[in-house]
Amino acid sequence: MFFGGEEVKEIKNTLRTLVFDGQVSLTLADTTETVKEAEKLHKLSPASTVVLGKALSAMTFASACLKETTGEISLSLQCDGAVGSIGVSGNRALRLRGYIDNTQIEEGGAELLGNGSLTIIRDDGYNRPFVGACALPNGGVDEAFEEYYRISEQLPTYLKTTVELNEKGECAFAGVAVLQPLPFASEQTLEKVKNTPLYKLIAEIKTLGVEGAAKSWFSPDESVWDLRKAVYKCNCSKGYLTRVLVPLGEEELRRIVREDGAVKIHCHYCNSDYEFTDKDVDGIFKK
Repeated sequence: MFFGGEEVKEIKNTLRTLVFDGQVSLTLADTTETVKEAEKLHKLSPASTVVLGKALSAMTFASACLKETTGEISLSLQCDGAVGSIGVSGNRALRLRGYIDNTQIEEGGAELLGNGSLTIIRDDGYNRPFVGACALPNGGVDEAFEEYYRISEQLPTYLKTTVELNEKGECAFAGVAVLQPLPFASEQTLEKVKNTPLYKLIAEIKTLGVEGAAKSWFSPDESVWDLRKAVYKCNCSKGYLTRVLVPLGEEELRRIVREDGAVKIHCHYCNSDYEFTDKDVDGIFKK
């Protein structure tokens, strides 16, 4: 990447490696830019920024775990608390996007989701996607993800996310730290994992970056050092939506245009509106 005639090194913000003698998977991510983009696109209140930011951060970890280059993963969180519902999608390339029903949650109580469920659909490019779900435990987004991995994937997972706000109530820093013991991890190692203060590890991400934080706390296995960049990126476009509309057929699209003036589509992920007029329908069907 070049800026002003000089090459600017792209900062990679997501790291996966092995620690504790290869017995535990470590994932660290600085998700600040991802959360800031969501905050801007959806015009979020401070409390809504925190809860959606934590979901985006946790899904950055989930996306980084995908094995196939075509892998995709999506989350649907439904609850009876102030949040309402959250949707987040990601892929192996670490392109994240998400939305929250209540973009203007008031201060206080946003972290407590209430009763509901968390469903994750993971497509690793095999025959059929894996669908897992769990009831929401007491607590917030972190507890919901830990419960999901314990119940649906039977993987003990220690996850901590954070979204820090500045004096204006805007995202100043966001991150996630995850330790996930492998099936052969010893009891001694499991005890070490449980006693690792992930909130302090995230603070190190803020000051040292993901690489510096990993090396400061552990002796990571650099032979499996997976360093990449996660960004907020919606895959919608007028061209993409055109392909979605084609199966409806020309007659149905003409009917909608007659009754509503245009075929109107709203993308929840990037808060964008698209309209397809008669002229657009002509183009779709090459009239």
